[in-house]
Amino acid sequence: MCFFLVFFAIFVVGVGHTFVLDGSPTSYAQFKKWNPGLNGTLEFEFKTNQPNGLLLYTDDGGTYDFIEIKLVEGACRIRFNLGGGAKIMAIGENLNDGHWHKVRVKRIVERTSLEVDRSMIMGTSRGKEFYFGNVATNSDVFFGGMPPFYNSKLTLLALPSVIFELRFVGAIRNVVYADEHSSVPRRQEMKIKNYKCSGSRCTKTKGKLKEKCGGVKRREEPKQS
Repeated sequence: MCFFLVFFAIFVVGVGHTFVLDGSPTSYAQFKKWNPGLNGTLEFEFKTNQPNGLLLYTDDGGTYDFIEIKLVEGACRIRFNLGGGAKIMAIGENLNDGHWHKVRVKRIVERTSLEVDRSMIMGTSRGKEFYFGNVATNSDVFFGGMPPFYNSKLTLLALPSVIFELRFVGAIRNVVYADEHSSVPRRQEMKIKNYKCSGSRCTKTKGKLKEKCGGVKRREEPKQS
């Protein structure tokens, strides 16, 4: 048996963290809630050779609001709802070229923008109010896939179909939030709480690769000048 250490979201300066997801049935990464309020951003970088896969998902705990970002045939597609109906936008091509690509989601009142590298697209979802769910009930932010827990708890998802999305195979790094409580971008640490390996073989090695468990590898990159 092997358990991940518990990681809490912290402010990290000068160190970049990369985690690798292998696309297995238990492969995902979990980060703390993002509270965009009326003006917030969330960004990350990814690298993959696969044209399809779920990059990110978060919602309001199963009511209306959600944000889903995934790769579809090498393009980056966002589907979101702020209470006024789901909107879909796509941008980019050949993003499965094995190079790093930067994704930024930004909310400004009813407008939501998706930026990939140097290209941007914007859409509007007008609901009764412009806040994204409720900070007390919103889900955490999931990368690469959803926890198996949700397989029997679909009512807790605002977009239940996300559980069937193809899991992401590749690397993700530099997860950064700027939210209602702080307009200063803060790098986030993976938050995993008593995550069991579910029978997977777990190994620890010295050097760059620190841990492997449940389809997730975590490595620490050297400080960049």
